[in-house]
Amino acid sequence: MAALVAFVVSLQAQTVRDEIRKNIRCSASNYMAYPNPVQHELTPAPKGKQPFYISHYGRHGSRYHNKPDTYDIPYLMLAKADSLGKLTRLGRDVLHRLDVIRKDAYERWGELTDLGASQHRNIMRRMVERFPEVFEGWASIDARSTTMTRCILSMENAMLQLSKMRPGVNIHHNATHRDMYYLNQQDRQLFAMKMDSATKVRYDAFAQKHENNDRLMHELFNDSAYVRQHVDAGRLNYHLFKVASNIQSTDVRKNITLYDLFTDDEAYNNWKKENAWWYVCFGGSSINGSLQPYTQRNLLRRIIEQADSCIRLEKPGVQLRYGHETVLLPLVCLLDVNGYGLATDNLESLDKKGWANYKIFPMAANLQLIFYRKNAQDDDVLVKVLLNENEATLPLKRVEEAYYHWKDFRDYYLLKLDAYEQLISKE
Repeated sequence: MAALVAFVVSLQAQTVRDEIRKNIRCSASNYMAYPNPVQHELTPAPKGKQPFYISHYGRHGSRYHNKPDTYDIPYLMLAKADSLGKLTRLGRDVLHRLDVIRKDAYERWGELTDLGASQHRNIMRRMVERFPEVFEGWASIDARSTTMTRCILSMENAMLQLSKMRPGVNIHHNATHRDMYYLNQQDRQLFAMKMDSATKVRYDAFAQKHENNDRLMHELFNDSAYVRQHVDAGRLNYHLFKVASNIQSTDVRKNITLYDLFTDDEAYNNWKKENAWWYVCFGGSSINGSLQPYTQRNLLRRIIEQADSCIRLEKPGVQLRYGHETVLLPLVCLLDVNGYGLATDNLESLDKKGWANYKIFPMAANLQLIFYRKNAQDDDVLVKVLLNENEATLPLKRVEEAYYHWKDFRDYYLLKLDAYEQLISKE
């Protein structure tokens, strides 16, 4: 137990501000490219137990921005100013960089990048290397994806890697609207609550405290009066930082950066606003009722029901699911992995309490449940949870360090899901 606790504490020891100062890519929030696991040696299984089944949900890999506006807005704002002679030398240089980035992304909106494909091949490679027993012989692999192309291609790259390493496995993979009710559940009632008028007032007040664009505008424009009258500084900063954050996921990263435009403090404050937004909209924020994680109750129930069915089999194999960060984040919060189920109305305290979005759902983020037993007759099934391939904690009593009784897992979370269903049935 001490080893796992020490590992989790070591991950949280550095402040977010320190981590961003050392690696500004952390400030990218959900645009951070997958960092690969920092834990190379996993806790050995209890004596006699071995892995026999894996249940997984993974976010698609690195991608381009979804909409052309993300690239067009900052480019056109600077291009207009340039036509009027209002840009500094740096401003003109940034305009040139944006032009290159924009052309690279043209007609690729939301598409998986080469890096994103590589991320999923490597995740699968490590999964096979770490848990070879699960993939022996004619192991059964069931892979499902949402109908979004980047998710399908993430799945396919993982399957290509698996086929290369284990040509004998039996792979079934599909992407159908029939699975969308649990792979990407849409709960209109809860979604309407996540940023209602009262919540928006609270969030906007918080975000405004962390808004300071004066220095950047002075660096880009040579006429302060023009900036005051014609430039929406907050909008320009937002989109410049958003473009800067996603460069790390594309081939352009080899030659271009926009991170040089931002000081450490500016990067931290841009991150802090985004972190709070994700927490309010998909986490356990008590500002809007702490209910947003339940948007993924269908997925969690499906995971439990399928696991209950699979562990009855002599060789159940692997179930893989590919989707989005807007699913993985609330699922992690619903499970309260590593304490990410945190419920608070104090947005300033999030990073101090260890709630940092880039640690939960970078590009290609994944949650793996690894099941262990001695043999097919062993009813004492254990489960270990990996978040982004690192051992993680649950709000349950541990058996040995990273391991939990499956019975405790299923009973705890089914009770939690049932309590929510009873709550909404009374409304």
